[in-house]
Amino acid sequence: MKYFIVFFFVLYSTFALSLAAPKSSDIITVAVSPSLPPYVFSEDDTGLQLQILKSAFKDQGITNLDIVYMSNKRAGQSLEQMQVDIAMNYAGVTSPAIFSSQSLLAYQNVAVSLQKNHFKINTVYDLSGKSVVAFQNATEFLPPPFKTLTTKLSSYEEVVYQAAQVDHLMKEWVDVVVLEKRVFLHYLQQYKESHPIKPITIHPIFPEAPRPAYFNSKVLQEIFDTGLAHIIANGQYSKIMAFDGSDYAQAVEPNSIK
Repeated sequence: MKYFIVFFFVLYSTFALSLAAPKSSDIITVAVSPSLPPYVFSEDDTGLQLQILKSAFKDQGITNLDIVYMSNKRAGQSLEQMQVDIAMNYAGVTSPAIFSSQSLLAYQNVAVSLQKNHFKINTVYDLSGKSVVAFQNATEFLPPPFKTLTTKLSSYEEVVYQAAQVDHLMKEWVDVVVLEKRVFLHYLQQYKESHPIKPITIHPIFPEAPRPAYFNSKVLQEIFDTGLAHIIANGQYSKIMAFDGSDYAQAVEPNSIK
């Protein structure tokens, strides 16, 4: 009986904390991937996702955000252990103690190959037999068939720093890279500034993925969602999203992308 009471007290305390409304002076810690432009620029804490997050909270009078950079895997663990208040990327199983917000935006994950190889990649299963480099934790973020398919690849690797994916593809060290389209175009443009680039083919074999933020406080999640709805309604969201990465595509020669 004593152990049951202790367990109930711990459970109740966790639940009560999740319902506590933050004060405007409270520091809210946000865990973010360190390398995800144009969604996140760690140099100055900007980018599409961070600007949306900041604007939604500012609408609700909350500006004291502490942005900390870590891998997706560590961010998920830190959120579950209540070491951070928000994780921008979370691949774990959503539990009663984790609350997801409305989607901030949508990612479009794609496969990218060199045009010269003439790969016919219309579904994830067409990757079979090829060497693939994907972003970290891709097997958890992408639809389940991708994880199953990795056992049928000639080689498979996941990387944290996604600029390496462009480098590997251009040097023909790998057949296919799998990553978010805007992220790829950003790093391709950077690569082009100091290296020749080869024509590529983008294969949109994955569905668009809505990207919510994940909270360990129900109240904080609801406050954020309210602010998000407000900035969508008043046009501020559209102004942020006007910079959607398309200029990176325009900066690369049109004939180099199929």
